[in-house]
Amino acid sequence: MINSSEQTSKKMSHFGDLLGGIEKKVTPTPQPVVDPVVPPAPPAPLIQEGNGVTKQELMKLSKIQLEELGREHGIELDRRISHAKLVVQLKAFIDSKE
Repeated sequence: MINSSEQTSKKMSHFGDLLGGIEKKVTPTPQPVVDPVVPPAPPAPLIQEGNGVTKQELMKLSKIQLEELGREHGIELDRRISHAKLVVQLKAFIDSKE
């Protein structure tokens, strides 16, 4: 019973309203208030420049921090190497530049 009277008297869905051309008044939504984005301050240097870098200072840094410090000095370190070897490589490179 595809064309029963119960089925044809049903109210159309919202999709049917859109197809049927029934217009609804749309009220515009107010624009959200957005606070201006303040960029974060640049990070402080890992090691203070000046007298050079001591091995003890380098040993306190993580491998990721050592890699970042190496990039600042112009050397790319391989984090697959042990922490102690990274410290030795970075210390030797920094000392050779000074």
